[in-house]
Amino acid sequence: MRRPTRFREIARDVLHMGLLVATSAGLGAGGDLLAAQPETRRPILITVDDLPVASGRLHADPAERERITRDLLAALDRHHVKAVGLVIWKNVGEGKAGLDLLDLWLRRGHELGNHSFGHPDYSVTDEAAYIADVERGRKGLAGFLAARGATPRFFRFPYLDEGETGEKLDAMRRYLGASGQRSLPVTLDTQDWSFEEPWIAARRAGGPGARAEVAADYLAALRLEVRSQERQGDRLFGRLTPQILLLHANEIGAARWNDLFDWLEKTGHRFATVDEVLADPVFSEEHRFIGRQGCGLWDRLEHERSEGAARRAIEDLLGRQAAAWNRGDLEAFCSVYADDATFLSPSGVTKGRQAVIDRYRSRYPDQAAMGHLALEILEARPIWGMETDRQSNAVPGEIQGMTIAARWSLTSPGKETVSGLTLLVLRPRGDGWVIVQDASM
Repeated sequence: MRRPTRFREIARDVLHMGLLVATSAGLGAGGDLLAAQPETRRPILITVDDLPVASGRLHADPAERERITRDLLAALDRHHVKAVGLVIWKNVGEGKAGLDLLDLWLRRGHELGNHSFGHPDYSVTDEAAYIADVERGRKGLAGFLAARGATPRFFRFPYLDEGETGEKLDAMRRYLGASGQRSLPVTLDTQDWSFEEPWIAARRAGGPGARAEVAADYLAALRLEVRSQERQGDRLFGRLTPQILLLHANEIGAARWNDLFDWLEKTGHRFATVDEVLADPVFSEEHRFIGRQGCGLWDRLEHERSEGAARRAIEDLLGRQAAAWNRGDLEAFCSVYADDATFLSPSGVTKGRQAVIDRYRSRYPDQAAMGHLALEILEARPIWGMETDRQSNAVPGEIQGMTIAARWSLTSPGKETVSGLTLLVLRPRGDGWVIVQDASM
């Protein structure tokens, strides 16, 4: 589940622009990976967040909550789907009614996992408090399942947010391992929840027209999400990838899941179990994505690959720069500076690449004076931020730069080694990288 967005309006704009024609028709022309052949059907796991029922503010009536639950389950039954439902234990409430709704899911053969107690956002929650909330949710669900011969195997991060620091990420991984839970990722992240309130308002207003419009937007949005994120996963791994779809237990889903599942079946998907899907090697690639907002697994992996490529390119650039220094080629050494680069040192500020070259020439008139340069990278930090894609999902933005903290040392025969620290800021330019700022000391 995401923070509020303008997704519904954007989806309508996209639909009116005619960008969903191929989606509505089913298969695209010419070699679509999703050709509806039995041997090429794409496995897809359906997962449902915020059980027993999402949007408690909109659905306080127990009878209405039961109706929604039964309609959701009927749609899953019709398409022979075995889903994983993620329970917010606070949503279960006091008394028997909430537990009875969870029992309905179990009796239909679905699995229940932990979605925390109170749905906190990890990036704005203290690590200890967050883990305590997740454990409280696990204990509540575990007690319920134990009497029915089951145990919670899966946990899903609220907002898909796994923390904004490496320490938080590691702390949750240690906790999940110790408590016997596996993080259940999402590859098809949707904004289906954002249609719930408009759907309720349309129903209460009466008349089929308003509801039909919301339903059309809902289905068009989900189709667009599925198509774009599946292409991303296939591109990352060079093959047809299994998918994990995120939906929510809400009323518009109860009314429109049949239509969504019909479309999935017609476009070459087959509904798979959690164990089958997670057995695919694509889910064994552990990421170390750190961000202040959550996103789907494909975005995490793609961003990490981009970071790795940027680091390798910069390491290669700095290696070539050191090699140029060591052969006495100051022109080549300074060629990695931007035309408007700024160089800071204890002696002052130098602006522009040509001025940087002149500075070095005045201090190191020949190769003997230059000595041998060694550069040790101490830290590399990419410059990027979370952005919003066309579907209003939070996604990692492109890497806009990299900061490098390094230690340099100069050795010359018969002289004492000189060393210091440098902080470099690099930006991508054309097909490579350039240094825009250099603070050396």
